[in-house]
Amino acid sequence: MSAIFRIGGSNFTNERRHCKTRRSRLSPLASAQLVLTGTVNNTMSVCRPVRCLFAKASTTALPKPTPQRSFHSSAARAARKRRPHYPSIKAEDLKQLNEFAEAEYPKYDTSETSLLEKQYTPSQIAAIKAAESAIDARDLVTQGSQRTDPWRLPYDDNLAEVDPVTDHAEKLSGQDIPGKLSFREANEVERDANIARIATEQLAKMYPNGIPEGQLDPVEQQKLQDAMEAALTQATLDPRSTYTGKNQAAIDTLADPRHSIIAPDLPRLENRMARQTRRISAEEEEDPRQKRLLQYMGWDKQQLKKIRTKTLVAHSVTNQTRMGKIRSMYYLTIAGNQDGLLGVGEGKSVEPEEGRTQSIMSAIRNMKPVPRYENRTTFGDLEKKVGATKVQLFARPPGMHTLITTAVSRSD
Repeated sequence: MSAIFRIGGSNFTNERRHCKTRRSRLSPLASAQLVLTGTVNNTMSVCRPVRCLFAKASTTALPKPTPQRSFHSSAARAARKRRPHYPSIKAEDLKQLNEFAEAEYPKYDTSETSLLEKQYTPSQIAAIKAAESAIDARDLVTQGSQRTDPWRLPYDDNLAEVDPVTDHAEKLSGQDIPGKLSFREANEVERDANIARIATEQLAKMYPNGIPEGQLDPVEQQKLQDAMEAALTQATLDPRSTYTGKNQAAIDTLADPRHSIIAPDLPRLENRMARQTRRISAEEEEDPRQKRLLQYMGWDKQQLKKIRTKTLVAHSVTNQTRMGKIRSMYYLTIAGNQDGLLGVGEGKSVEPEEGRTQSIMSAIRNMKPVPRYENRTTFGDLEKKVGATKVQLFARPPGMHTLITTAVSRSD
């Protein structure tokens, strides 16, 4: 059905009101048909204006999207300002950059090319030129600048090789040692032979051209005597002189720093701040109990620092008084120097740290020497009963592990 619309000046208001009344009586199906086709079962009046026809379509807009919560403080992507991928560079700045790059990294001239031909083959020279042409000199100026921080190297190096002075030694494992990894403690005869061999090696390092022979002047004779004493001292302290075995490679690893897990000592800083720090630490107020302990033992602070302590028992105790129950902490501590001295101490105080300090001081004060066979085990089997506890110590041959309870062996 084709509709003919007439919009009259006086009839526009009445028709608009009639349209609203008519629209309110339509069913949802009729409203949808009106929006899609403009007709409602051939019942639409041709006198209705166009504004009334499209009144339903204007009111059926899509619902607003549900606002979503932002889980970050950054602005939404649509609200961000678009930034350029590359910074804007003026033509003058680019010209200055090109001139500086050409002056800082010039190309090879004829004389330099002739020098390269004396050191490299034609294929290597072609590779060098291809690599330099592939690298832009402007990138070297802007990105390859020299470091100016305090941690830079004081010399130019590509770090391709290990420097034996400034770099750490390469660490090796047991898989790098050929043969069987076993050795035993040397007897007196073997120890003397090892000391003589190692002392000879040390002297060979001091005198690479051989030990001087014949009549020597007093100065040279004294220098040779000092060198021999130093070589004997180093050989005596060398661990290779204490042990022996069939595989000499395994014995040599005892003195090789590449097989040691101990890192080298840090260099001592000699500046004003380091000296001031050492002076302040030395002037710190000393504990009066520690001072009395050092006077009683006849030690210094360095010897006291070498003592190892371990708290075995720590629990709370209660003392009933007329003022009520007083709770305090009880500590049982052992101390030793790992060289034959052993002591046990107890401490109790209301403050936990005070009670632990008392037990440590008491354990160090009560240290007694323990007789040891070959400085490693006891003289035979020992047994002692303390209260309801029976303590047994068994002597073991060389190579046996120490068998003690985990409460004692566990270290802090």
